[in-house]
Amino acid sequence: MRLAVVDLVGTALVDGGLALDAVRRGLAGVGVPVVGPRAPALERQARAAMDRPVPRIFADLLDGDLRRARVAAEVYEAWLRDEADAGRVRPTDGAAPAMSALREAELVVAVVGNMSAATCTRLVQAAGLPADLVLAPADVGGRGLPEPDLVLRAAATADVEPADVVVAADSVAGIAAAARAGAGLALGVLGGAHPAATLRAAGAHDVLGSLAELPARLGLPQPGQDSSAPLGGSGAVMP
Repeated sequence: MRLAVVDLVGTALVDGGLALDAVRRGLAGVGVPVVGPRAPALERQARAAMDRPVPRIFADLLDGDLRRARVAAEVYEAWLRDEADAGRVRPTDGAAPAMSALREAELVVAVVGNMSAATCTRLVQAAGLPADLVLAPADVGGRGLPEPDLVLRAAATADVEPADVVVAADSVAGIAAAARAGAGLALGVLGGAHPAATLRAAGAHDVLGSLAELPARLGLPQPGQDSSAPLGGSGAVMP
């Protein structure tokens, strides 16, 4: 493998209700009650759509009202950036050392998320995640997970064939993107959106307990000390 594509929230970044809280903020921002009789059904619908691009989540929740969905998505992302600035986002256990170990073994490490490029980059930086590349749906015409475009763009940017790509993701959307892109290895990661059985049913070749297990799964040395590199924005490969 020459490239590792790592999903962001739930795989490299602790979710812990972060994304669902952001959805609630977005809905409240367009006047949708997030408490009361409708709240449980709305929450179930949000959880089912959580691994889709943010505008798509709100379009589904708001019955296709694209104008309100855009506003809600802006509130969602602004709140996440505020959480990052306040130091309330953190990497999953062992994620940063594992990503450093991959880079030390000369794999390119790409982080992908279904948010805007600015929000993805802010979260990666705030969590201290070492990455060579950060990609968002805006980099591929808005086609986020589960479409294959983010994986294919990462491969093209790193100048590797899809067969030399390993994708690590906590969601069905991430595994589906890996399969559609022809990635050589699709690994589910527990602790995020979906359980092991669901990830395997979606086509995961294997399921890891956490991202910390990825280097060993690839036969690489155990993670050493974290060595992050500064990020310079969406779509840029870092030294």
